[in-house]
Amino acid sequence: MNAHPLLGQILGGVFGHAMQRRGMPPRAGRGLGGAAVGGILAGMLGRGRGGRGNMLMLLLPLALRWVQRNGGIAAVLKRFQQQGYGPQAKSWVATGENKRLDEHAIHELVGQREMAQLSQQLGVPQHEVAQGFAEILPEVVDQLTPAGRLPAEADDLLEDGRSELEQEIGQVQQKESTP
Repeated sequence: MNAHPLLGQILGGVFGHAMQRRGMPPRAGRGLGGAAVGGILAGMLGRGRGGRGNMLMLLLPLALRWVQRNGGIAAVLKRFQQQGYGPQAKSWVATGENKRLDEHAIHELVGQREMAQLSQQLGVPQHEVAQGFAEILPEVVDQLTPAGRLPAEADDLLEDGRSELEQEIGQVQQKESTP
């Protein structure tokens, strides 16, 4: 399953903002500006839209929280390597093409209990949550490692990006619920 075409742009935008706020060099050609991120999210989460894009955008901050609860991005990458998914994880950090991760790997790495909770929270079947995670995790790592290495600030950037993303999603949902 290929990643949603706007997923990388949204993540690039929120992580790019986080890098700028921390005084890190700008990320040339990666991501969207602040208004664009909000506009894309509004389009994907808009009233009555539903569907795969909507589910991915709602899963995205939950997936970022999962990474944080599991020790941060370096710990999650180590977990992937220890469970036999090292080639995939290395490809996400590297500057080339990202190798796919299948649903089975996600169930194994995230865990059945967590998958069931996320499925219930989002109101979608577990296989859709697993497919979403399989799209989101490689893109998160790819966007946090634009130079082909994991920066020391990766977990701080992850937190800042997640916070911005949740704020943007909340604003969109608030606008959509206002008659």
